Amino acid sequence: MPWQSGGENTTPRTTGFGGKMVALPLFKLASLFLRHVSKYGANRIKHQAHDHPGFRVWAARGGQAIHQLNMRLSVTLLRDPEAEQRAREKAEAPTVKTEEQIRKDEEFKAKHGMTVAEARRKRPYTILNVWKRRFRPLPEAKAVDLFADVIGDAFILTVATALIIYEWYRSSSKPDHNAEKIKELNEKLEALEKEREDERMRQESRVLAMEQALRAFKDPKTKQPLLPPAPTPAPAPAPAPNTSPAA
Repeated sequence: MPWQSGGENTTPRTTGFGGKMVALPLFKLASLFLRHVSKYGANRIKHQAHDHPGFRVWAARGGQAIHQLNMRLSVTLLRDPEAEQRAREKAEAPTVKTEEQIRKDEEFKAKHGMTVAEARRKRPYTILNVWKRRFRPLPEAKAVDLFADVIGDAFILTVATALIIYEWYRSSSKPDHNAEKIKELNEKLEALEKEREDERMRQESRVLAMEQALRAFKDPKTKQPLLPPAPTPAPAPAPAPNTSPAA
């Protein structure tokens, strides 16, 4: 005990679980630190976008470009050409037709076999190219905020992606400890099997030597060997004669 050896504690110290030294996850701690620092970097970029005059002008242009792209994508994904066609026809349709309009509609129906509205519905609808359309620009402050948010998030995403790629490369270049353990266990198993086979061969040779020695001794009463002679191996069967006629 510690108090029986002059006050010196002789109890072995253990670190980690099971008395094994546990290595600190330095790479994971560094990754966590870099991700935390990247947030401050993103905030710094946002502040510079508002405070720095040259960067503010560039950020305002980038924010307007991002706004135009967002609006065009939204219109492309959400627009309904058929609903737009119906709304346009409803807006162009007069509430009360004059005699001249009624006469023109009747002439058009007699000539083409359909009304003007039916002809418009059957006419192929040309979709307006929204990618050439210019939407209302954002105010300068909102454009700068939009660009700063996008650049800050892109910076954080870039740092996280770089850490993930480096972790993957680092783990792929390291040796597989499980495979090494399995290989070591297989080698030990093969060595044990070989040792067992050698021991079996030695036991068989000892048994044969003991049997040979016992056959050399005779019983004093019966004058017969203590063990019967070893059985002779059966002769191999003779090959069958060739009965096919000679050519």
